[in-house]
Amino acid sequence: MPLSLRARIEHWPLARTFTIARGTRTEARTLVVELEREGHIGRGESVPYPRFGESPESALDQLDEMRRRGLPAGREELQERLPAGSARNAVDCAFWDLEARESGTPVWKAARLPKPRP
Repeated sequence: MPLSLRARIEHWPLARTFTIARGTRTEARTLVVELEREGHIGRGESVPYPRFGESPESALDQLDEMRRRGLPAGREELQERLPAGSARNAVDCAFWDLEARESGTPVWKAARLPKPRP
């Protein structure tokens, strides 16, 4: 079964207003990506930042273009296909999650990291 990609923008209200020198935010506009293969779904997300020339819409545009050219087979090919940024980050996270679900190996173990603790 081939790999499929779904992406959307979600709006998450912040518990309280967040203000820094560059502005004030009351919500996080998040890019959410789902990769599906053979019944397994991997999810990833990121928050595009205007400071780096990104918006959720521009990240979706990057993913639409990548989809038109054909989806990468995995994380390594993704690094060659998309520039560093929020679109690539969300897809990379979704690949990690998908691979973990397919293999039954937790992401922390596959990445050779210590087991997360509360």
